[in-house]
This record gives sequence, C-alpha cells and structure tokens, in this order.
Amino acid sequence: MTETVPEPAAGLPPHGLRWGIKTSFIDYVRRMPGGRGTVGEGATPVGSHEMLFALDAAPPPAEATAGAVRAWAFRGDVRFTGHGGMLFVRVANPWVVLGADEAVLSIEDPYQTPDAPRLPLVTMRLRSDPAAEADGLEAWFSTEVRLTPEGVELFNDVYQVGEAFEPVAIIAPLPTT
Repeated sequence: MTETVPEPAAGLPPHGLRWGIKTSFIDYVRRMPGGRGTVGEGATPVGSHEMLFALDAAPPPAEATAGAVRAWAFRGDVRFTGHGGMLFVRVANPWVVLGADEAVLSIEDPYQTPDAPRLPLVTMRLRSDPAAEADGLEAWFSTEVRLTPEGVELFNDVYQVGEAFEPVAIIAPLPTT
C-alpha cells in the first residue's frame, strides 16, 4: 500500500480521531498487487495501521445530533483501491455522535454528494478518561466497535453485520460550555 503523505512529525497535535479502521483489511490491501491506500484532506497516517482524522472546528449540525450526549466532527479522506479499480473503499470526514447507550461513527457516503445523508459505518461504546481533563482535554476510548449494515455494503459484503473493527480514540479540547 502506498501512502501519499509521510509519517507525521514528532509533536503532531493530538486533537482528532485516531482509528485503524480494520487491520486485516489494511493488510489485505497492502498484499494485493496494485493495492493502494491514500490519505489527505486532514487525515494523517500514524504508525503502520492507524490514521488520525483532524478535529473539525465546526461540530456536526444540530439536526444530526438531536438527543446526543456529545458529538464531534473530523476532517480527512482515506481511500483504499485495488483489483484494477474493482475495490474502492473511502472513509471520509467522520462524525462521532454519542447517545445514551452507544456512539455511531458515520462517514460521507462515497457514492453520493457530500450533502447527502451520511453512512453509519460502525457503532461503539465510548468511555471517557477523566485524567485528560488536567491537560484541558477530553479523551474518549471505544470498546465493542461493530460494523453496521450500511458498512457491510461499503466493504462489498466481505464482513458481516457486527464484525469487530479497530478501537477508536478521540482527543479534543474540553468543551467551553
């Protein structure tokens, strides 16, 4: 797999969504002849399997977060291609909306316009780390990251509904309100 930007420099701001999507999928793309992964528009590779999506200053719109406990918007575009163009997976501009029981990570639908309804990709449980507050940050870490029915379609029905995906970490400045 070829990455279009270099490994992030030391001192990279920690604010954002750190996620490895699905390690076995990334390894699969790396092994295939012509497999390619690209990152940009706010996404940066971190290590060999994770991406950092930059925190967007504008949160998701109120109509998308009705009843939410907390919501974050992130910027970045990660694309995986292979098999002469038959494989195409795009994870772009994720939002995480935390409800009372679980959180949903949604992305721009890669086959629609950016203003189309978002594609819910995975659900998860989030827990906060109160120790981060001493540094003026909020830190959230996931458990039970599971693929949604819409995510199954994105991955061409290779993974089943509820398939485990990689853990998510969110680091952001503490809200001011």
